[in-house]
Amino acid sequence: MYSTIILHANLQYAEIPVSEIPKVVKHSYVPVISALLEMPKIEVVLNFTGVTLEILNSEYPEVIELIKLGIDKGKFELTGCGYSHPIFPLLPIEDIKKQIEFNQRVLKKVMNYEPKGFWLPELAYDPLLPGILKNFDFSYVFIDEELYNMSNPLLNDANLYNSPYYSATHYIIDFLKAKGLLRKISNFNKARKGITKYCKRANFSPVELKGVKGTITGLKVPQAWSIFSTASVLGFPFINPKKVAKLLSKFKDSTGLVIPYGTDIEFFGYRSFIEGKLLTEEDLKNLIQQMLKVKGFEMILPSKYLEKHKPKDLGYMKTGSWAPRRRLDLWTEDEDNKKLERLCQEARWYFSHLPEADITEDMWKHLLLAENSDGRGWDPIPERRLDCFAHAYEAISEAREKYLVRYIRKTAKK
Repeated sequence: MYSTIILHANLQYAEIPVSEIPKVVKHSYVPVISALLEMPKIEVVLNFTGVTLEILNSEYPEVIELIKLGIDKGKFELTGCGYSHPIFPLLPIEDIKKQIEFNQRVLKKVMNYEPKGFWLPELAYDPLLPGILKNFDFSYVFIDEELYNMSNPLLNDANLYNSPYYSATHYIIDFLKAKGLLRKISNFNKARKGITKYCKRANFSPVELKGVKGTITGLKVPQAWSIFSTASVLGFPFINPKKVAKLLSKFKDSTGLVIPYGTDIEFFGYRSFIEGKLLTEEDLKNLIQQMLKVKGFEMILPSKYLEKHKPKDLGYMKTGSWAPRRRLDLWTEDEDNKKLERLCQEARWYFSHLPEADITEDMWKHLLLAENSDGRGWDPIPERRLDCFAHAYEAISEAREKYLVRYIRKTAKK
């Protein structure tokens, strides 16, 4: 059984103030990466956004050195990503390319690294992405297993005759929203059984995704498994790392790349899922050690796995994300987000009316930072939301000034 886990890092995190970044680095990034380096027989995927790598390289070079050490030892594989962690299906094609281009540039400059795989922020996907990613020489992309499953057969989720998709996340939502002890217990048992069922049914076989202008290999990340593994390290009743290992053993004959865990690094040492329960790198180590006890379990980097195992299936995946309803409205329906998008559109209008030579890197950077999903989705703190507004404003201001100089003031002088 081949397996890996995925750890994501983003210092533009929706709920983390900029002033807390030193604590995130000290209590989360350094101890977690150090712990992974110490463990034998592990190979894991790390996703650091371009913005995060720039901050680390400038202010915390010790973290960069730890990551480089893991790469040199063959323990870590880095992924490509969007520079500011945007929701790709919501962006114009040119912005998608710029997000990837800026991120690749940071990886090359800071890490001297060219990734083969790609992490989609919030696993948000659309059918244009396979061709775009292939043009940037990516060979594989991580995808949401549930979104892939609900895309086959391809049902229109706006059709009232079709049943709504009940995801693994919905079990957690029902549990958290339950009122009263009895209802909590009832919904917890329902969630535990439902998520376990999703875990057992997971299909880890890679798939070649059909898209516009080409295909790309998709590696499936089952959300149910990440939820189950998270619950195990948090010590929920009847769920623990040994249960994770036992469940994993059911996939001992699988030829797919088993991905039983994908989460944010910040949840270890800094940010708590549950008040009063802060996980540490030791909890992560314990989980991985239990996994390694499974007979035939071998951790492997995805690029090495795909050298031996090519996709046998050719499939299609619809536009969506790994938000609970597999939709994108989490990042669009809020009135602040609608205003932000209008501002970004205004900046893009100026960009489209300027020669390419007039659009500076600084202007592009402001627009890309305004597209950051962590200032828009889930529950961002005001600081993060305002940061997006500020960058959108600067993109408009700088582009408008260029536009006025080139077309209005120049004409007035004549």
